[in-house]
Amino acid sequence: MTSTYPALDRTAIIEFDDDGPLGPFTAELRFDAADGTVTFLVTHGSLSGRTETIPFTAQPVSDDVWLVSWQEEGDLTVLQVQDFATGVLRTANVTSTHDLVHVNGSIRLAA
Repeated sequence: MTSTYPALDRTAIIEFDDDGPLGPFTAELRFDAADGTVTFLVTHGSLSGRTETIPFTAQPVSDDVWLVSWQEEGDLTVLQVQDFATGVLRTANVTSTHDLVHVNGSIRLAA
């Protein structure tokens, strides 16, 4: 199992279908090793254009699978299981009202 998060200093593209509360949704996530932040930019969907830079954590689960989390402005907590081998993304978001929202999607590293 590798101990280096594969998206460090790279951009990951995440995509969700219409099964989540925001409908179809695409974002670019840039993970910066130097300061331990992720900058996200929503490129498609109901929040298109939204961007933010926040601290993140990434923990290995198994080969090419990582548990990644961060807390966005407005107290939205994001927990993602990112499987870089299969491209599967599982997300659990905890809203400011403590609702738990699950959304499934895909993840890939940009070229």
